[in-house]
Amino acid sequence: MPDYRIRPGGSEEIRKQFLKKILVFISIIAVIVIASTIYNAKADESALITIPITIIVFTIVFAFSLRNMFKKQKELLDSYALTINDNTITRYQINTPTITLYRTEVKEILRKNNKGFIIKGINAEDIIYVPSQVENYQELEILLNEIKPIISYSPKNFFEKFPIITILLVFGLMVGVYASMNKIVVFLCGIPVIIIIVWSFIKIQKSKNLERKAKRSSWIILVILLSVIYITIAKLTGIYDP
Repeated sequence: MPDYRIRPGGSEEIRKQFLKKILVFISIIAVIVIASTIYNAKADESALITIPITIIVFTIVFAFSLRNMFKKQKELLDSYALTINDNTITRYQINTPTITLYRTEVKEILRKNNKGFIIKGINAEDIIYVPSQVENYQELEILLNEIKPIISYSPKNFFEKFPIITILLVFGLMVGVYASMNKIVVFLCGIPVIIIIVWSFIKIQKSKNLERKAKRSSWIILVILLSVIYITIAKLTGIYDP
């Protein structure tokens, strides 16, 4: 019964790949925050003092969050195990639901650009991610190809190809909700944001690839949702008093 785990040094490779992506995203957000602070400071020169404070606080929070994130990621990767037998494919990982797919239930097997695999079952939530840093990669590739011919993964749309654009879009829509007093702008920004937040929360709760603590923490999303709903309704009905 073949058992595949992350090879020695594989966790470090994944961490570096993740760090590159997160740094790009954080850099964009940092530029937006700092630019916004500078813009607001034009009306009040004393507000310039908030710029260095913003940078310092942002850096401290980011460093602390990144440290905890990497610690959790290492625990998850170290516990990763993929088992394949004559009937099933099973993924084990600490603090996450075990995913078991019968071979006959495998809908498709995709190979990503980084050579990792995505094994999809009949149900949308039955997805097994296999990083390219697994031991005996070529052996696993042959075995998976026997179960289902491996095809190259191609993003279905622009937002899948560039997920950071989706995040920035949501960020921009929320700015429209909170910053604008124009009812048309608030409506056009508020409704999509509400739909996206609800959809994201449901997807997070149904996911079998997120650890339990992350799912519990995601309930904070509902606080954001209630805030967006309140601001949207208040501005549309004219009862908002900033």
